[in-house]
Amino acid sequence: MENKNKYSQLNPLWISVFVDILGFSIILPFLPFFIAEFNASPALIGFLLSSNAIFGFIFGPILSKLSDKYGRKPMMLISLGGTLIGFIILILSNNIIVLLISRIIDGIFSGQFPIARAMIGDVVSPEDRPKQMTNIGITFGLAFLIGPAIGGLLSSFGFIGPGIIATILTGFSFVYTAIYLKESLPNKLKISIIREKMPIIPEIVKESSSIWKNNKTIILIIQYSFIAITGGILQTTFSLFAGIRLGLEPFVVGILLTLLGVYQIIFRLLVFNRLREKIGDPMTALLGLGMYILPYFLLAFVSQVWQLMILLLFISFAGSMSQGIITGFISRSVDSRNQGKIMGISTGIDNLAQIIGPIAGGLLLSLNGNLPYALVLSLISIFPFIIGFKVLKFGYDNRKRITPEQISAEIIKPEIVS
Repeated sequence: MENKNKYSQLNPLWISVFVDILGFSIILPFLPFFIAEFNASPALIGFLLSSNAIFGFIFGPILSKLSDKYGRKPMMLISLGGTLIGFIILILSNNIIVLLISRIIDGIFSGQFPIARAMIGDVVSPEDRPKQMTNIGITFGLAFLIGPAIGGLLSSFGFIGPGIIATILTGFSFVYTAIYLKESLPNKLKISIIREKMPIIPEIVKESSSIWKNNKTIILIIQYSFIAITGGILQTTFSLFAGIRLGLEPFVVGILLTLLGVYQIIFRLLVFNRLREKIGDPMTALLGLGMYILPYFLLAFVSQVWQLMILLLFISFAGSMSQGIITGFISRSVDSRNQGKIMGISTGIDNLAQIIGPIAGGLLLSLNGNLPYALVLSLISIFPFIIGFKVLKFGYDNRKRITPEQISAEIIKPEIVS
């Protein structure tokens, strides 16, 4: 019960992350509208989509690192305030330039995701972090399910309908966060006060060494980068793959994307916790990473919708079992003073993957057949799987371990009795 009360302070984070992802996904149904209404080229539309990720890649880590110094709550409120301004501009958008400005502003203030991860690192015990990091994935999936639906249902009103809904949700999140979110970095704030009053401070409050000197962190960041790149390629070019290579209509593609989100939520809610409690976090992540390799390769031979549905099932399982755990491991690899910085870096990698994904995926799909696209995804996914065997040795597990002393006691005990 104590843990539940302690972790309940994370509730405002889920709303903040939901609103952040909603801002991107709500405009997806408008892509054909952009081309027709604004006479925009596909290249400009591509930049419009990637602009949020580009500026998020630059400013997300900055906001997250600032939260290490000034606190999580102030930077979260600044991020939500910027998102709110971006949505208000979205409502007023009457040309492609104003629309682009709204996306850029939202990207500049996209600190919700890394700051939420950093707060989890502050509040949650190391053993429970993978579970809570996975909750971010559930929130992400729900936003991607609901966002396009809101955009599609209200598309007859233009940007005003979805923009108003998004603005209301963001305003509610801002007020809710301001009232209920508790600062999770009180020790850091106290250290800042001590530094101002004492020219020489104890070793315990000095800045920790660079995270780039931490071998575990570097290995995990490399592993996470490979995962993010493959995910970025698939997420940003799946519609092109399904439409160009399989000739699927946009409605069917939308159903498949929705199904992908539904799969992930089901696995995270029904399978993830049971599996990690049984075989532990490292093995659960390794199982998920290994599950990516074959389904990615089999994309080369897909010719029917039902075949694609089956492959998406396995890909969803892989992501659900591995991504949250790897993020939790990254958080565990650094001390409390570097949580914002490391989570900013991991989110920056996510944004970079969203930038690289459309370019790399587009080039691969421009080649003959499905094999280049599928083969590259499969080959890249082998690397994080191999690295996973190294991570197994880190000892990051959620289960209680039997100490050597306990084992010895159990062995000696029968002899003493006899």
